[in-house]
Amino acid sequence: MRVFVAAWVGSTNAGDELVFEALRRKLAARGARVAVVSVDPDRTREAHGVEAVPSRNVAAVHAAIRRSDRLVLGGGGLLQDETSHLNLPYHLWRPWTARRARIPFAGVGLGAGRLTSSMGRSLVRRALAGSRGVAVRDGESAALLTSLGVRGVVTAADLVLSLEAPAVEPADRLVVCLRSWPSRGRLLPMSLRWRQDLAEERWLDAVAAGLDEAAAATGLDVRFVAFHRGRDDVLHRRVGERMRQTVSFAEPEPDALPREIARGRAVVSMRYHGGILAAMAGRPLVLVGGSAKLGSLAASLGRGAVLLGRDAAAIRGVTRHLDAVLPGATDLPEAVERLRQGERGNDEVLDRLLA
Repeated sequence: MRVFVAAWVGSTNAGDELVFEALRRKLAARGARVAVVSVDPDRTREAHGVEAVPSRNVAAVHAAIRRSDRLVLGGGGLLQDETSHLNLPYHLWRPWTARRARIPFAGVGLGAGRLTSSMGRSLVRRALAGSRGVAVRDGESAALLTSLGVRGVVTAADLVLSLEAPAVEPADRLVVCLRSWPSRGRLLPMSLRWRQDLAEERWLDAVAAGLDEAAAATGLDVRFVAFHRGRDDVLHRRVGERMRQTVSFAEPEPDALPREIARGRAVVSMRYHGGILAAMAGRPLVLVGGSAKLGSLAASLGRGAVLLGRDAAAIRGVTRHLDAVLPGATDLPEAVERLRQGERGNDEVLDRLLA
């Protein structure tokens, strides 16, 4: 059986690559031949060993979908228009094409974020009509899709939770994963405006001061780990050059990222999958940001995690919050096991699709 995957694949964002690798393994275990749309087909073929279709070649993507027996939308946070008004049309025309060609499709490992317009909500509802199921990674996503009238919604968890955590002893380091965030303008995709969204000087100073204090209080060196090579590392170096404590930088390939995260005794992350990987390794974590997915993750991890706002005052207080989560590390294995159990909802929808 040939399965076409419609997601965000082939970029230098390691989180997205780990999500696809987890999905690829599930499909391969079920005997499926995988094809995927990719922004860098050569990179995707080399990294994952699958057929890759260039995302900019609409005719080729359309033909590849029609040659397939099934289509999977996901995983990842595809169902939102907060980062760009172009996001939903970009992703959703693919399941729409599958449905018109009478090719069964399903959503797997999806996140549904903010839908800021009635048009966006309508696009999601109409695109997912007729699916064989939609597995989402948290309860908030499930509630949103159900409120839109989407049927067959299953609350699962992030696909990355199906991967094995590396057996790595921690070093005396505090792993930090920062990221830029969307500005208010959404006419352009995030990929074209990330530089203007990096951060203002006051925020950079606050992050540097907060991390300096945390490093001094814990005796840990700061290790900046970039998820999005070529972007996160730019922000990391802008913060690092303002710091007094010892810092180092890493821009790992996706397959090396879990080990980099696990080498920290604690993790401070603005990246969702930084939090996922930290929890899988049993490392207490401070999540930073205002997104619903981070809030859901923090709530699911109990005493081993806390969520801070993105404002300068919150960042300056990171030391206090690290002190609070360090004793909660013992709770993380049980919390992660609950998430792993929930992640099997993705298998339920995949089995329904491929049956």
